[in-house]
Amino acid sequence: MINTQNKQLNFSVYFLGFALLMPLMVQSNTETAQKNDAIQTLEDTQVASAIFESDAQAVLSYISSSQKLSAQLPSFLNESTQAIKKHQGALPSAYALRLAKALSEAHDLRDGLFKQALTHRSALYRVDDSISDNQRVTEIVIAMSAAVTLFENSKTMHQNFDKNPLLKRKLNEGYPEFGIPEGFYDSSTMRSNNPEYRKAFTDAVRYFADNREAIEVEINRSSTSIQSLYQHIAKSPMLKGFKGANVFKSIAILPFKAANGVVDVSGRSLNHAKFTSSKIVGNTMGAVRWRDGKLKDDAEVFQTMQLQLQPGDILLEKTPFTLTDKSIPGHFGHAAVYVGTKDQLKEMNLLEKPIVQKNIAKIEEGHGVVEALRSGVQLNKLQDFMNVDDVAVLRPKYLTLDDRRQAVTLALSNIGKKYDFNFDVNTTDTIVCSELIYIVYPQVDFVTKNVLGSFSITPDDIAQRAGATEQDPLEVVLFAHNGKLVCEQQSPNKHEGIVLYERLVKPAEKNKASNASVIQRAAFSGFL
Repeated sequence: MINTQNKQLNFSVYFLGFALLMPLMVQSNTETAQKNDAIQTLEDTQVASAIFESDAQAVLSYISSSQKLSAQLPSFLNESTQAIKKHQGALPSAYALRLAKALSEAHDLRDGLFKQALTHRSALYRVDDSISDNQRVTEIVIAMSAAVTLFENSKTMHQNFDKNPLLKRKLNEGYPEFGIPEGFYDSSTMRSNNPEYRKAFTDAVRYFADNREAIEVEINRSSTSIQSLYQHIAKSPMLKGFKGANVFKSIAILPFKAANGVVDVSGRSLNHAKFTSSKIVGNTMGAVRWRDGKLKDDAEVFQTMQLQLQPGDILLEKTPFTLTDKSIPGHFGHAAVYVGTKDQLKEMNLLEKPIVQKNIAKIEEGHGVVEALRSGVQLNKLQDFMNVDDVAVLRPKYLTLDDRRQAVTLALSNIGKKYDFNFDVNTTDTIVCSELIYIVYPQVDFVTKNVLGSFSITPDDIAQRAGATEQDPLEVVLFAHNGKLVCEQQSPNKHEGIVLYERLVKPAEKNKASNASVIQRAAFSGFL
């Protein structure tokens, strides 16, 4: 009896002790997890900082090499001009070889600078919380310094070669022995004159002007490399004429003032602002609309669409009244996938699929459009999608029922992913709107454009795969243009609607052959 009581007492004491220790154990585990997360975050930050510093130093090296090349130009032009006169219009091979070697270096510099501009351009438009204020400023400075150097190099090339037709022509020749494709001069000109290139630079200038005080702090906290790149931007002739550009000259002297103790920035803080006050950043661009879409609340078009739509259909839209539409090449500015209603999914035997069950509540509420927006991939209502001027419904022609089922489940499976601000179809952990179509329909041979190793696809690249011929893998089920329905399956004027659609999205046949190489070089060659 005594032993039993002792055992019960011991158990009670043990249980009481365990109960008292349990919160401490949970707290300890929580603190350990938080500590591990903090360590991981610190390690990730340190890795990112090392990468940015390496990229900043690379751009500084490109700038130095560019300046050396520019300094050599006057003497080369003088010598080669005299040699051409002496040889009655012919360029001696010695000068042609010197030009080819210099062009090889210029080619590598251009691609290196362009890659840095492309790699870091997304920081200007990102709205997710995974990017710190310092990282945003650092990346924008790297991208801008690369961009202004490209502009300066192009301007120098024009100033020195435009008046010499022979040497200018030589800059467009290919030199396979040095790994240089033809068209260097033309492609460089297109890059520097690209309106999207200029627009993104304008956005960056406005961004710095809008967030002057916050950026002053970050510039002072930055490495010597970033401060040097900032100095280069401030001195660039590209800033002339840009509204708000004077902010660069005033901020540019701060690092030196701070180093001498003239400016006290120790007590200043961004307070986690993330620059959301800027007119430029991320979703703000999409929110800038100066009117409603012409198809918004159009009951007739909406009802016609509902009757025509099938799960897996591709939706394209145009919103010429938004800032984001202006930054996307081509006619259409956005793409999405229609996944259907509950009844349609039931008819396809998809209701029991786990990914469908996960989203069925929202589908029953009318959310049938999967789209990648700047806030991420989400499931939205068709009514919300219809605040547009143009809309097209495309459908793959030669797919089986299993292919269509797979398309729907793949579209739903991408919900929750972050937006791909690098527009790279090879990165499937982040998604851009047209990339969603690329993933959902692997059976369709969509055309992508390779820019320094990054493969991109636009809504118009998707649109161009639709048409009336047997060779077109997509068909146009419905098309509304400028607020009016111009093409649908049962319409007697369907052919006229298809002709209009193709004229808007497909290059003219007569220009395809002659402009193929030019189009390839020009596409996605902007800063944005």
